[in-house]
Amino acid sequence: MRVPRNRRNEDRSRPVSVVLAAMLIFLPFLLASVAATGGADAGAQADTAASCRPPAPNKAFAEGEWFQFSVQYGAIKAGEALMQVEAVENVTGRPCYRLVSKAESNSFFSFFFKVRDRVESQMDVEDLVSRRFTKNTLEGKHRDNFTIDFDHATGRARYSSGADFELPACSQDILSAFYYVRTVDLEVGRSVQVPCHADKKNYSLEVKVHRRERVKTPAGEFNCLVIEPVLKTSGLFRQKGRLTIWLTDDEYKIPVLMKSKIVVGSIAAILTDMHVPTAGGKYARAQKK
Repeated sequence: MRVPRNRRNEDRSRPVSVVLAAMLIFLPFLLASVAATGGADAGAQADTAASCRPPAPNKAFAEGEWFQFSVQYGAIKAGEALMQVEAVENVTGRPCYRLVSKAESNSFFSFFFKVRDRVESQMDVEDLVSRRFTKNTLEGKHRDNFTIDFDHATGRARYSSGADFELPACSQDILSAFYYVRTVDLEVGRSVQVPCHADKKNYSLEVKVHRRERVKTPAGEFNCLVIEPVLKTSGLFRQKGRLTIWLTDDEYKIPVLMKSKIVVGSIAAILTDMHVPTAGGKYARAQKK
């Protein structure tokens, strides 16, 4: 049977589009895409959030922080992504950071695979655990809209659809996990383990710290730690989809570059502009308008 030309074009572009969408969604570590394939059960237990309290106050990020990224497929700009700490608000009686990740494909890539995504996480200011996660996404013809309430007191993850799942102690969602890692002391040659819950699955995220490098982007030149997030599950980025992230080698751990190789090239998210209130003007020189 002869396949229509537009269908053949769609089939050829889809591997690139799927990976592009994952990067545009920009839930750092691409957890949304990988976790959807089925995560390893990390084991669940009821616990109170108090036991999850980090050993030191968060100095990495604060209300008003934002990062602007250009998403590139090779030398071609595919879209833009924004990460920001929009506000501090009350969620179930707790002060929480409202973390927001937004992504949008440009007109060229939208012709193949349109992306218009907004993901929010309400992360406890004191305990640095997720309290609520909201996803509103348009990827191609697929829409996904739901909310998860993280009840650490009872060890349950409750979905807006009515679904209810066990929740490991101190669990993060796919966005708060990244912000949590920014608050942790990272050492070359050592790994950090983070319990996560997404898409009705519990799984463990391992963050490997490989080396130090200096990186130049449109937002400036930075001394960085090179890290690799690894999920204990199969999925889109298994084997040939290794993801590498460059974070500034200081207490702020600003994400300046993300790269993932794919069969037909590579995808990168490059920092173009930022505002970091916790840095006290240290990175003001890097801002561009």
